Amino acid sequence: MEISSAHSTDLPEMVELLKKSLGEGLIPKSEKYFQWKHFDNPFGRSKILLAKEENKIVGLRAFMKWSWKNGEEIISAVRAVDTATDPAFQGKGIFKKLTLQAVAECAKEGIGLVFNTPNNSSKPGYLKMGWTDEGRMPLLLKAGSLRPTFYSDARNSTLFKNFPVKELNRDYNFPQNNRIIYTPLTSDYISWRYISCPIVNYGSICEQGFGIIFRIKKLKQFSELRICEMWCQHGKEILIKKALKEVVKAARPLMVSCAPNALVDKNFNFFGPFLKGPITTIRPLALTNLDKFNNFNSWQPSIGSMELF
Repeated sequence: MEISSAHSTDLPEMVELLKKSLGEGLIPKSEKYFQWKHFDNPFGRSKILLAKEENKIVGLRAFMKWSWKNGEEIISAVRAVDTATDPAFQGKGIFKKLTLQAVAECAKEGIGLVFNTPNNSSKPGYLKMGWTDEGRMPLLLKAGSLRPTFYSDARNSTLFKNFPVKELNRDYNFPQNNRIIYTPLTSDYISWRYISCPIVNYGSICEQGFGIIFRIKKLKQFSELRICEMWCQHGKEILIKKALKEVVKAARPLMVSCAPNALVDKNFNFFGPFLKGPITTIRPLALTNLDKFNNFNSWQPSIGSMELF
């Protein structure tokens, strides 16, 4: 069995393997989605390893590139995401071989750490390969509308048209935080993550000095307004509070959620944090000290940076 790096010409066969191994599930498997996720990412092209038998792809392991900002330092990272094994070759250790080789190559290339959000079934395998369980990501919650509306795709479509995510100028001035680890926001990142994403719709209010990017999730028969990104320069707190009220009034959700935020000083009447986010695991690569990441000690990922791709 040969293990090699993937190329763009392998894309159709990789997507077919994902469909064959995993089915469509909640996230559609398509070349457009895979291209966006692994080749168009502004943090860099993913580390994708393939296992081949007689020139046929029988296994796939993808680590998506990411970055975290810690003061003036940019920490390179990868997120363990897509994996697939041909059903005829399962039980041969292909997943573990590909994963550990990807770990070794990323460490050699100077990438600081790998993180992911496994489910209860896959988490034990990662722990055996050196990942540590950091628990659930903390979330902040607050009540939504006093008259919440029932979930409606048609209504949400109108909402996103009324609050579109717009391209930001390259010189857009995002706030900074020198004490907390977070995803560095840039206009290229916003464009890729929230405008070009082929499988999820997002809405926003973004002005000079502050911004909110959100999506709508179904919560039983109602809706949850999920704040994916939020930032605010000093002195703009009244404006972003007004913008948040405007979005809640238009969406009429049952609940509003966001993550503890490095780029917003005010709480805006959220309660928490509550350990309600995704289960998160991390593993050191080139970095040896991950104390600031442990148990989300000084690490504040946004919901948007940890959503399940």
